[in-house]
Amino acid sequence: MANEEQLAHLKQGAEHWNVWIQGRKLGIPDLAGADLRGLDLSEVILYNADLSGANLSGTLQPHFFRATFG
Repeated sequence: MANEEQLAHLKQGAEHWNVWIQGRKLGIPDLAGADLRGLDLSEVILYNADLSGANLSGTLQPHFFRATFG
């Protein structure tokens, strides 16, 4: 189950997410099972993110470096 706080920040857009996530020491972003349909993730940094079970249908793809898809 995705971390709801992290998901709320992601839905505020790439610029917000990238600044917010880089200022935190959260370890691996937990977006497992998140409904990300249709989001523009093309500029989002998701380094090491757990995206297992996430719905990425219709998204503009982010940089998935070391992301986990389950």
